Amino acid sequence: MTVYRRPDPIPLNRSRPVATLDQGPIRPEQEDLHHLVARRIFLAIVAGTYAEGGILPTEQALSEELGVSRTALREAIKGLASKGLLETRRRRGTMVLDRSRWNMLDADVIDWLRRDESAAVSGELWEAVVAFLPRVAQVAAHRGASAALRHAALVRGHDTIEARVDFLVAVARGAGNRFALSVITGALQNLIARDRSYLERATSDLTTEAARAIVAQLELGSTDLLDAALTGDLRFASRTVPA
Repeated sequence: MTVYRRPDPIPLNRSRPVATLDQGPIRPEQEDLHHLVARRIFLAIVAGTYAEGGILPTEQALSEELGVSRTALREAIKGLASKGLLETRRRRGTMVLDRSRWNMLDADVIDWLRRDESAAVSGELWEAVVAFLPRVAQVAAHRGASAALRHAALVRGHDTIEARVDFLVAVARGAGNRFALSVITGALQNLIARDRSYLERATSDLTTEAARAIVAQLELGSTDLLDAALTGDLRFASRTVPA
């Protein structure tokens, strides 16, 4: 007599360490089932179980491997497609897209990446802020936003991390560039929510006095003090840059 055996959860390539799907059927806890399924597939993609440019298993095979319904799987795939990770092509299946097309500022994507590389994610988010903000601040000053920046520096006080973030967002908002504002705000919001201690250290030089000096210098067309505050070199810059 032949006994049917349910397939084991997704078989993996054991030659590489992976964050895998091989954890048994998914069971919903505090998250929606389709969100849990999406996260499991995402981690398998990041681990290399499903290569970029490759095709996912069929819907039937994948739903069996995950131990979920096809409905939950379809919703998960739709969610991942909306984040730029997957693309469903007729008669070809669901393709894993190149990482350059992923929406790296999506809150889920950032949180899922933090599962195994939280410190690296925080570092990259802060690097994005450091790269964008000085140029955006120059644009803000040229656009006549100096009054708003002076107000932000004066009234917020910078004894709390929230106040420092508010000041940086105010600087970004002054440029009037919605895309740059989205990048900077998204990075700062994730840092303050997920790695507060990192952001505390990264913005420790951004005192009230420093914020006032930064705005005054921006009005003169220089971002030296802002660069220094964002990179931890403010004390040296304060001694070498004329007031």
